[in-house]
Amino acid sequence: MVDRQRTRGDDQQGLTLLECLATLAIIAILAAIAVPSFRNQIADAQARGAATTLYAAMQFARSAAQRRGQLVVLCPMVEINREQPQCAGHFGQRLGAILVSDDGHQLLRVWPPPEGVRVTNRSGAQAVIGTLSWDAHGVGGRNLTLSVCADRRNWAVITNRLGRPRLEEGWGHCPAV
Repeated sequence: MVDRQRTRGDDQQGLTLLECLATLAIIAILAAIAVPSFRNQIADAQARGAATTLYAAMQFARSAAQRRGQLVVLCPMVEINREQPQCAGHFGQRLGAILVSDDGHQLLRVWPPPEGVRVTNRSGAQAVIGTLSWDAHGVGGRNLTLSVCADRRNWAVITNRLGRPRLEEGWGHCPAV
């Protein structure tokens, strides 16, 4: 025999308010732990991506100098003019490789500006201006560190007098903005 007596609420299904609040509290705690880690990963990817672009530009300029047997200059260019390319600005802006030859200047390649990052010297104190050059043997003209920062995450592109660039994580200083 089946007991048909029921108490009020036996046939209702669902969650109580306490269960909903406990679930929301757990989700909030997990989000508070995950969001800073996710932001660090995004910042690291931005800094590494921009540093890799600078590294590729240096490698291209060095190999172009060796392949062509001529001086090649890598410099920032604010305005792209293929007729008369000129260096101006700092390395946090647009980049271009200019082939310097006896008959003038020839623009070899332009790289997009690094986005979402700051490019400074190793100490993070100032933007890096000037040029980098490689002779016909691929030997560089100066030592230089380009520190690429995104939200306190740092990747650096370092080139020595031999003209060989390399990437290093955490090599520079990223001041608070």
